[in-house]
Order: sequence, then structure tokens, then C-alpha cells
Amino acid sequence: MVPTGSQVIVVVSSILKSVTCVVLSCMPESIAQYIEQVAGTHRPRGHTVLPDGTVVVAVYRDGAYELWTPDGCLTDTDEDVVSPRWDSSREVLLALRDEEGAERYDLVEVDPETGAVTPILADEFLVTNPQSQPAKGEKIAFVSNRDQSLDLYTVDRDAGGVVKHSETAESVRGYAWAPDGKQLVYQAGLIDGAALRLVDLRAGTDEVLFDEPESEQSLAYIDGGRGAWSDTGIVFTTNHATGYREIAVGDTDGSYDVAFTNERDKYDPRWTATGDIAFVESRGGNRVLRRFNGSDVTTLEDHGMNIDLTATADGVSYVHLCTATAGDIRRNGAVLREDEQVTFPTATPQEVTYDTRDGVEIAARLYTPAEQADAAIVFPHGGPPAQHYNWLNPVPQALVYAGFEVLAPDYRGSIGYGRAFRKASDGDLGGCDLDDVVAGAEFLRARGHDSVGIAGMSYGGYLTLMGVGATDAFDAGASICGVVNWETAAENARQFLGDYLIRKLGGTPAENPDLYRERSPIHYVAEIQDPLFIVQGRNDPRVPEGQAEELVSSLRDRDIPHEYLLFEDEGHEITCTENRVKMGNQLVSFFDAHL
Repeated sequence: MVPTGSQVIVVVSSILKSVTCVVLSCMPESIAQYIEQVAGTHRPRGHTVLPDGTVVVAVYRDGAYELWTPDGCLTDTDEDVVSPRWDSSREVLLALRDEEGAERYDLVEVDPETGAVTPILADEFLVTNPQSQPAKGEKIAFVSNRDQSLDLYTVDRDAGGVVKHSETAESVRGYAWAPDGKQLVYQAGLIDGAALRLVDLRAGTDEVLFDEPESEQSLAYIDGGRGAWSDTGIVFTTNHATGYREIAVGDTDGSYDVAFTNERDKYDPRWTATGDIAFVESRGGNRVLRRFNGSDVTTLEDHGMNIDLTATADGVSYVHLCTATAGDIRRNGAVLREDEQVTFPTATPQEVTYDTRDGVEIAARLYTPAEQADAAIVFPHGGPPAQHYNWLNPVPQALVYAGFEVLAPDYRGSIGYGRAFRKASDGDLGGCDLDDVVAGAEFLRARGHDSVGIAGMSYGGYLTLMGVGATDAFDAGASICGVVNWETAAENARQFLGDYLIRKLGGTPAENPDLYRERSPIHYVAEIQDPLFIVQGRNDPRVPEGQAEELVSSLRDRDIPHEYLLFEDEGHEITCTENRVKMGNQLVSFFDAHL
């Protein structure tokens, strides 16, 4: 069986053996049918591999993400069940459960035979990244905002007690268990100046393990989770020496060595069963899977797909999430299931660069329709610490199929281009990054486009609003869950998001009120001359509904042309296929009318 009401392109492989699971759709006959198909193409949200080799993937189906195997749907609920992890100690799946995008994830067990879902921890707090204790499995570690900031906790799955282990003011990002289950190592600090700290469960201590206190630019990432710590050592990445994320291996005495470096950012290092290190390397918008054996580096996959790693008993499995090029699906071994020949048309982006007014080179992906386009759209990504990957993104694909040329830039503040580029927007949100987006519009006009629009989601939605209000570079804009007012955003944000804003906007609203006001789109409404399309989820915990309502009210008061689409059952992402179809059709109609 395959999911109904959606199409998924998934390639599940292993470093030691490979399998493929592909679900595809048929050739559309109209733009409306195309939007229905592309809107039904959802990225899987995590995977794991059972001891017998069965792959479990979180796939969207009939209004919710469910856990699927090649034999069919494992879970059957009305709520999202995502991020599956195999717990060998109890022979169950650990997963996260959410409802209507509120991002208040419950920690649950899933029976691998029956699919029955049993709550372990269910309350109003965010829970992420659960990992069971190796060997005994008595405890499950997780990251949560139970004490405002993101901290590292364990829950005793039998006694039920929750214990906080991180004793730092910095938010926790990634972590890993020691092979014997007696210690945990975690990353303190979400982005800049992060250190790795060591928790000893027996002694009840939390101490700095790896840090460079003399350098404000020190950085240690632990992405690997299960698979990051073996008897050989702890594998992580650091950009302290070169500005690019390097592969490093450390010990519990605080020493570490850089194992592999080049001028590219690297992510998710994990030990394989053979003692090698598997990792993902960023090459612009492409993500390349590589392996380091202590002396040589080999490339395992270079197809530019999103790659999701998970450690297994016999190696490291990985999932290519939604390739950007239909008709050329790699088959890395035996096919688990293939539904139809690939006939789903997609635009293959061209990698381009352009210069900003201050001479900075910006990398971008240019989507060009089959026929000559009269109008174009700039599509900045969210984040801002993110980048455009070579995966099937429904929004630019729908716009290109409708006849628009789309430019997807990696503006200053994006990841994948080294520390200096990523930190360029620190204290300058809505400044240099907006300049880069405006330069993208100039690039498109130089290609012969008289009309240029802008569309984006999350932080891309914010840049859309700033682009339409604070500049005259665009003729229309579409903001999906975009920030409207940084002052109220800081007041209402979860603490770890508020701490991030302090870094990116040079302090709190009280400390730097002028910049918060200058970089908030709400204060440019009077300057807006162009039509706006605003999309919002009522349950959005990151950009609350009140942000969009404040903007829409101001637009109405000034009779500025706009369209407002509010989804009652969505959060910060629009995930329901029916809602995505509605948004896609309205988005295309909006730009058809105004560009």
C-alpha cells in the first residue's frame, strides 16, 4: 500500500546496502491539476531502520503524518507522528506526536507490529530529539522548553520522573549518549560561540568538554545523535580554525583533533559499523554524502538531494528527501515498491551567482519555465540560518509551471558558505539580507523581466514584507507566515527564539528600540504601493496569528489591496494537502493578476 492523497519521492539507502522506495504521480493536464499534485508532495519527516532491515518513514497521508513501511501504514491517527527512532532496548519505536501544527510534541512509543501509539510524556511543552539510553533503555533523553529555554532532560520510562541535566544559560541543540549509557554530551548554544558539555549521570555533573573561550567565534556542533559517540571517540564539527565546519574527533578528557577539513561546511557526522565517519557536505544547494576512513575521503552520493541520516546496527542509513529532478530517480539497489513511471514534470534549477551593490557574490538557484516568462519572482528561503537545497519545493515549482521565472537566493545569513557569510546579518536583520534580495530583483530585471514579485515563507515571508514596504524593487508580494513586528515577536517568542533575536538584532527591544522599529514591516505599511497576499496558520507558535492580524488591519485601514488566507488547522508550516492546494491556486492567481 502507498499513501493516498499525496505523492512522495523517497530513496532509502545504506552505506553497506541499499534499497529504494518510490511513490510517484501522473502527468498533469492543467495548472490546477499540477498544483494539486505538487501540493501533495510532502517531504518525509524522519526515518529509521528496524533490525530486520525494514525502513520506517514518516509520510504525510490524509491530513496527518503517519509512520509507513513498504507494506503499508503502520500508525493510523488524526495527529502527526514524526521523527521515528528504533529503540533496541525495548524493541519499540520512539516518535513525536503533534496536533495541527502547534509544535507541542508528545513523546510516544509505537509498537512496530500493531502500530499502537502509547504516550510516554504528554504535556504542553515542546519535546524534540528523543533518544533511548543505550544498553538498558531505562531512560529516554530529549530536549524541551519545560524551563523556558531549550534544555536537556531524561525521563525514567518506568518510574516516570523527569530530570533536567543541562546547567547552562545557553539553549541546547544536539546531543549524544555515551555507548555505555552513563554519560551524555550536548551542544550548548544554538548557533554562535557554542561549546560541548559533558553530563555524567552517576555523578550528577555538567561540565564544559570542548570550548575555545578566548574566541567569540568558536563553534562546536554535535549533529549526529545516535551514532555520534562510539568507543573510538565523539565525532562533531567545529569552525573555530577556518570558519568552515570541520570534522573533529574528541575524547572525554577534553582533547580533540580535526580529522578532515576543506572549504565547505559539513553536517551530521556519524560513526559507521566499520569505524569510518559518514557525513553530509554542503556544496551550494547540493548536499553530498561522503565517508572518511581516517586517511581518504570518498563520495557516496552526489545527487544534490536532502539527506537524512540515521545510525543502524550495520552502518548508517540515509534518505534522499524529494529530488528536484523528476524522471531521473536514482535506484541504489533493490526497489521496495514502484508505483508508476516518473511523469511528474519539474523545473531543474540552474545554479547562478550575482553581485550585490556592495560587491558581495550571492549564490542562487534559477528556475526557468519551458516557455519565455514575462514576469519573475524572487523566492528567499526561511531561517535565516538555512539555504535553498536541491529538493522538490512545491511553491517555486508551481510558480514555474504557471509561467514565472523564479530566483531562489542564498542571502547573507544563510548557512553552507562558511561562518563569515552566516554571521554577516548579525545585528542587521532586514539589512544586508534585504539588500541581497533586492539585488536579486535587479538580476531578474536585467534578464528582461519588467515585472518582478517576491514570495517567501517564515523569514522569507518577512523579507517579502520588507521588500514590498521598505523598497520599490517589487511589484507584488506574497508572505506565508512572515514576521510583521519584531517588537511584539520578541515579547511573545519562546525564550530560545527571543535569545536568538537578541543576537540578530543587537539586544532586546528596550536596549535597541530604533533598530527593532526600523526592521519591522508594520512600520512601512504606509509606504506600500503594491498588492500583498498574506497566508497565516492560526496555531503558529513562532509567528502568532496576531502578527498577521496586525498587518491586515493596517492594510484595511489604508485601503491597500491585499488578500488574506487564514488556516484554522495549521501552524508555522502549511502541511494539509487540501490547504496547500488552496494556497497554491490562490498564489498563482494572485501573481497572474498583479505581475
